Amino acid sequence: MISTSVKEALRRLSGGGTKSSSSKQSSATHQKSQSNKKSQQPSQLTNNNGTTNTPSKQHESTGTSQDEMFLRLRREAAEVVKREPILSMLLSKVGLLDESTLPKLSSSNNPIPAKIITASLEPATSFEEVIARIVAHRLSSCSGGTENICPKFLRHLLEQSFHDTTTLELGHTMSEAVREDAMAILRRDPAAETLLEVVLFMKGFHSLVIHRAARRAWKPALKNKNDDTNDASASNETNVAGSRFVALLLQSQSSSAFGVDIHPASSIGMGVMIDHASGVVIGETATVGDGTTILHGVTLGGTGKDHGDRHPKIGKDVLIGAGTQILGNITVGDRAKIGAGSVVLRPIPSGATAVGAPAKIIGYTPKGERPGSSVDIKLEGVEPLFGGGKMMGGGRGSVSSDSITEGTTDSSGGSSPGSSGSGAGTTETTSDEKTQTMKKLALHNEKADVEDNNIQKSNTIIDEEEEDDDAQDKDSSNDEDDDNVTDFGTQPKCRWVQTSNHNDGLCPFSGSFRNISSSLRPNTISHPDLRALLIQEGCTEGECAEVFFGLLHCTPASSKARQCGCIPLDIFMGCFPEIAKEKTKLDGETIQALAVGDLRTLAMSKKASRRFRSMFAVLGQKSALALPRIPSSGLLSDGTDVVGSCSAIRKSERERMGEHLDTRTYSAEITI
Repeated sequence: MISTSVKEALRRLSGGGTKSSSSKQSSATHQKSQSNKKSQQPSQLTNNNGTTNTPSKQHESTGTSQDEMFLRLRREAAEVVKREPILSMLLSKVGLLDESTLPKLSSSNNPIPAKIITASLEPATSFEEVIARIVAHRLSSCSGGTENICPKFLRHLLEQSFHDTTTLELGHTMSEAVREDAMAILRRDPAAETLLEVVLFMKGFHSLVIHRAARRAWKPALKNKNDDTNDASASNETNVAGSRFVALLLQSQSSSAFGVDIHPASSIGMGVMIDHASGVVIGETATVGDGTTILHGVTLGGTGKDHGDRHPKIGKDVLIGAGTQILGNITVGDRAKIGAGSVVLRPIPSGATAVGAPAKIIGYTPKGERPGSSVDIKLEGVEPLFGGGKMMGGGRGSVSSDSITEGTTDSSGGSSPGSSGSGAGTTETTSDEKTQTMKKLALHNEKADVEDNNIQKSNTIIDEEEEDDDAQDKDSSNDEDDDNVTDFGTQPKCRWVQTSNHNDGLCPFSGSFRNISSSLRPNTISHPDLRALLIQEGCTEGECAEVFFGLLHCTPASSKARQCGCIPLDIFMGCFPEIAKEKTKLDGETIQALAVGDLRTLAMSKKASRRFRSMFAVLGQKSALALPRIPSSGLLSDGTDVVGSCSAIRKSERERMGEHLDTRTYSAEITI
């Protein structure tokens, strides 16, 4: 009885054991088949057209294999997550991790459960998608957990902006600009070691991405707002493509999260770096050119309550130091340097270095240098206004004690006797040298003070002369005929324009030059005269500064004219046409007429030409002497044909007089 029950129990156990082992085998076979199916699944992915692709072909079809920046982000993310697994959650959310990266994560070093990481795993397919995810996550997480903006909507808006290739900002699409912005930070910022940290943590980069998306949301609304059509599709397009309030919401959230306030209507080029970014303000009508570097605390502000175009225009490859305030509708030319803490209220020409409050021009940017890329914050590479190597110190009258010590050593003809010895003799010699150095420094400071006083007296004299000229103009303004007829009895093309005082203390050139001697005046043109002449012809303040600065650079550095801020008329005749063609909007005929003093072509009114008659008389004499006589055949002695050519030499006043119908009347006119 017992043996039978024992046998039956053993049979049952053996049968149960067989069943368990068979179930284990079947489950293992099932898992193996499932794993085989999973391994074969990627090869069965299809495209939209129904064709089959392997994973590598699929990446090629989306262009991922061609995107080096995206692949670089993936590689850097994989390396970082090995060393710092705590970042696996963030990197998986922004799409930089995939299933191939997860097995590399050690469960013992990673405090985040693998299930959570796998649940949020959604690999990105392009650089633009990664940036959209990062910025959307960063902005929503920095908003304090409020529901003012939906992260999914923000990500969708950013991706749409990236795909928009029709809306250009200073000639660039958003994708081009964002890519170049990231690489610019990586090249210029020594603190940025990897591309991954630039796109993950640099708030200046994130604020630029949000601005570019906000600008594309702003522009369609303005375009449809000016459209008079009442088509329903147009209104729907406005709601979908963006609107004023969506753009302002992005601006507001970015300002709250990052401390950077960029108006959606402003225009910013590509390759721009906003370093540290805290406290940066860029106004509605401001423009920032390609390759510019802006440090923290910079304001590109307006002029108060004025409407319209009221903010600065920054050129290309410009360096703007920390804490700089640039206010008003003024221009800062290409390759300019603005020192930290400057207050710029007047235009700064291209290639100039300005510093101070108000900003004063202290020198030139060396040829070939791109300040926006070199980031010369200490302003070490600056050519002084009056030549002689690099600028040492803060301005024209500054000098270092080292240079005075060197000068003392040179003037003494070497070391004094006993200087090579030791003891009391060396101490006495050192004290004597220090005394001489202090005397030299005091003498230099006295000379600098005298020069500054002379400059102020010279500026006062110039101001008085300008006031006298203005008084004469006001006295003659009662006679309206002076402004309605030229010196030749014809209708004027250009009438008298009253110019503001250039030496108001805010001009970047005021106080930079020596007093003008009486011997230089007849054969030179000063900055006030050149400015008044160009404004008379319709040029802007920025164009006047550009032309004067370019002509000053063409003047020899050792000449007295350059030290006095004057342009010799010979250099004016030779260099003005090329510079004015590049820097101004004047037509070619007007430029040539200004260069040779052709009053008839300029057609100024009597009142307008009164101030420039003496200068134009000298220019006319110089141009008449410089022009060779052209024979009737139209061929020069070397066989050059100048008739009908764009490079033909302009005719002098004497030749024009010969072609006039009534030479006696014309001679009387020019005599008067």
